[in-house]
Amino acid sequence: MSTRESFVSAFGEAEAAAVEAAADMHRAELVEGYEMGSDAFRDCIVIAIGFECMEQDGYRDYHGIATPWISLRQWIKDNGRLPEHDGPIDYLAMYAGAYNEFMPGKEE
Repeated sequence: MSTRESFVSAFGEAEAAAVEAAADMHRAELVEGYEMGSDAFRDCIVIAIGFECMEQDGYRDYHGIATPWISLRQWIKDNGRLPEHDGPIDYLAMYAGAYNEFMPGKEE
């Protein structure tokens, strides 16, 4: 099962689409020629974590993400497989510790 399929199974298609839309919006703000890596939905999760789209209430409301962060956070830890992400990450978010619990070894 893909990362996206697992997410949809847990939270529904609308929630997956909201995370993708949030990531698409922010991806457009990043460098030209951005390469997602081999799992496009995993990349969406990485971007959404970096921009706090799923964590901060105001951002969650703006992006239409309804699932509580505590549930998303646990799913990401259990099923997101972020250590396998082979695309770019938000280095400012990384240095701020945003990925520490999801991507062991990305603390520095």
